[in-house]
Amino acid sequence: MSSILIVDDSRLNILHLTHVLQAAGYKDIQAAYSAQEAYHILGIHNGQPPRRPASVDLILLDIVMPDIDGIEACALIKKLTVYQDLPIIFLTADRVHFREAFNAGGMDFIEKGGPDYELLTRVQSALKLKKEMDARKVWEEKVQKDLQLARHLQSSVLMSPLDEPSIGIHSWYMQSSEVSGDMFYWKMFSPRQYGVLLIDVCGHGIAAALISMSIRSLLDNIVGLYRKPREVCAELNRQMRLLFGKNRRTSYFTAIYLFIDLDKKEIEYFNAGHPPGLLFRQNEEPVKLNGTTVPIGIKQEMKLDTVTITYETPARIVLYTDGLVEKPGTSIHTGIEQLSQYAQSLYYLDNGAFVGKLERLNRQRDDDICILSIELK
Repeated sequence: MSSILIVDDSRLNILHLTHVLQAAGYKDIQAAYSAQEAYHILGIHNGQPPRRPASVDLILLDIVMPDIDGIEACALIKKLTVYQDLPIIFLTADRVHFREAFNAGGMDFIEKGGPDYELLTRVQSALKLKKEMDARKVWEEKVQKDLQLARHLQSSVLMSPLDEPSIGIHSWYMQSSEVSGDMFYWKMFSPRQYGVLLIDVCGHGIAAALISMSIRSLLDNIVGLYRKPREVCAELNRQMRLLFGKNRRTSYFTAIYLFIDLDKKEIEYFNAGHPPGLLFRQNEEPVKLNGTTVPIGIKQEMKLDTVTITYETPARIVLYTDGLVEKPGTSIHTGIEQLSQYAQSLYYLDNGAFVGKLERLNRQRDDDICILSIELK
């Protein structure tokens, strides 16, 4: 049942409005003969809001009142977060103060002495709007709780730092919204062989996160079974097409996967449309791990090209998603060069501190950001 608060210094006006509203079926009607009385009903004390809003769905507010007029009262009420969605309809005998009234937050007006049907129509419209806004807020709160749970679940499957005598892997993961399409993964096949994968699903938010989590659920089997870049790439593409290939909108993700052999000091990788990984060695120019094939999920049959490079220890490999290097007004190539130079200047840091410094390169965070640093000791 809707609750209406009438605020007017005229008892005659309040009696008339109450009679009309009750005759139309509105039973929960409260009356205040001043702004101060209205504040008391709303739980407002010294301009401070209550912990919980009062059970009021609509205020009919007289403009001309002694001490505190309706415009001042409306401005104070609407300033409080708990009452920002509370509709206020002004009661007035003239239109002199209309601009001020609407600027204060009033949504409508009723001229005193006007026909009853006009009053009832405006009240019905305001209460309908309030009901819709309340339903929207309940829905938004539910969505936020679901997103927080999804974020927790997504964070729970992220890999912990790896610190072995010959290799260390640290990460930085930052979501631009509640959930992200970025995902990283690594697996130790033996103490001397490792697989490392970073993916970035096209798009943002819930849709990208659903795809990311779907792929993450398959990675233990895919990487554990196939290991080598060519086979891992083929299976990821097959699964992506199987899961999402029937959608009208093409779903895909970029990825870079490294198979690291510590005995051979050899890295074999595929780069499916992803920003180039960067291989750093002290006092040497960085080596870019450039693209070798198209993003995963776009084509039924894709080229399974891989590249093998050798390295000398110590060395460090940086993998990242494009959120780190994309900035408004700057090309991604410029962003990659800035990252390369910045990372080279931090080479002396231990791996964990190194990753923590890299994330500062782009603090705008309009996009998801994921960084992996692989230290070959």
